[in-house]
Amino acid sequence: MKYLVFLGVGGTLFYMAFRNTEFEKLMGDLQRARYEYVIAGMVMGYLAFVSRGMRWRYLIEPMGFKVNTWHSIHAISLGYFTNALIPRAGELARCTSLNQMDKIPVNRLFGTVIVERIIDLIMMASLAMLTLVLEYDNIMAFFKTTMNADVGQDQDSGLWWKLTLAIVVFGGLLVFYFFRGRFREHPVYGKVKDFWLGIKDGLKSFKRIEHKVPFILHTLFIWNMYFWMSYIVVFALPSTSGIDPSSGLFVVIVGALGILAPSPGGIGTFHYFAMVGMGIIGIAKADALSFATLVHTGQTVMTLIAGFVAMGVMYRIRRRRKAQNLTELNING
Repeated sequence: MKYLVFLGVGGTLFYMAFRNTEFEKLMGDLQRARYEYVIAGMVMGYLAFVSRGMRWRYLIEPMGFKVNTWHSIHAISLGYFTNALIPRAGELARCTSLNQMDKIPVNRLFGTVIVERIIDLIMMASLAMLTLVLEYDNIMAFFKTTMNADVGQDQDSGLWWKLTLAIVVFGGLLVFYFFRGRFREHPVYGKVKDFWLGIKDGLKSFKRIEHKVPFILHTLFIWNMYFWMSYIVVFALPSTSGIDPSSGLFVVIVGALGILAPSPGGIGTFHYFAMVGMGIIGIAKADALSFATLVHTGQTVMTLIAGFVAMGVMYRIRRRRKAQNLTELNING
């Protein structure tokens, strides 16, 4: 049901973005686009995967585990591949895939993923603040436009949803407090406790990082690639090639909000947010949709290719390990 809701969100915004679209113009723009810039954006997107995989090792190794660099990179690729199909499932997918390749406990890995998400949040907030300083008027116009969109105008309804959520959370906390003794006796409690201890161990890994400078440099490189992999595509179309880097940062940030939305692979949400953002800086809706389609399609294709390659690598590793186990059993037998 949750994933159907996510799909519905993406489908609704996809409709809002593409309704009244002149598809002949869209197809014409896609045919005439300079795809060397789209391919360059795809390469930059994959370089971010590579850098993430290398940076991940710096969080894992302080826990006493040895990680193959390419296994880490392929696990990252599988995580993004899974997110393109099932929102918010990629974090667990990359942990389980690296577990299968390098036999590292999933709960330990999941703790490091939380550290990465905290760092990503800090970087995203920093870029958002920079955008707010450079493009204050455009940011305010974006939020005004999206708040007055065709959906979500009922403020009273939004207030009731917030009150309902607060009551549910508060009630759940009360139930847990009064019945915490019974919860601790349940077998699931032990598993949750073990999992939480593993997460805490992973969170502590940042303090134990020996190579902090390379870790920080990888972080800066990753987010630099996130900017350029989208911005460089503006040069693929004559109608968007005049966008300067400051306005480009604004478009990238509002587009990222679409990627963060609970929709499979950002389908619909990215197109709609990018269309609104580019409209604010004076780009026509049809041209904005052409740009968003090029960026999203290029990154999706790159993610699918990287994911399929990673699946092939993981399959070969599992098959080789299975064969080794059978050989050892035959020798011991």
